[in-house]
Amino acid sequence: MQKGVKYIITVLGIVLLFSFCAQAQTISIGLNVPITGDIPKVGEGSKFAAQMWLEDVEAAGGLEVGGKSYKVEIIVEDNEAKAESAVAVATKLITEDEVLALVGPQASKQAVPAGGVADNYKTTMISPWSTNPSTTKDRPYVFRGCFLD
Repeated sequence: MQKGVKYIITVLGIVLLFSFCAQAQTISIGLNVPITGDIPKVGEGSKFAAQMWLEDVEAAGGLEVGGKSYKVEIIVEDNEAKAESAVAVATKLITEDEVLALVGPQASKQAVPAGGVADNYKTTMISPWSTNPSTTKDRPYVFRGCFLD
């Protein structure tokens, strides 16, 4: 597994540990990724990385949080590599699918507006490679896995 993916998974695990609601039986994580549009390989790679991680979690009997083991589900949604779609996807994943956390969008042009949605709903979001400072500036629920521009 790549170093960046391991970092993101580690950060996500820590965030889940501190923000998880004990009543849930399954942890839902949303992927806000470009399956179509001008960077579909990014979404495809993200989806495959999440599936590999999920296989590891399932093989371990679930994700342990606070001494309890939970099943995990990954919900993948296509943001079409567009800002307006990334906002719609973030909103859907949070309000309808009730995910605990979001991974993505990756690119700044989608991560900045989607980060606003995540922060407004107080839902943790990690952008793997958005370098725009506006992605996380004054947004305590939004994180990045890389450097700043």
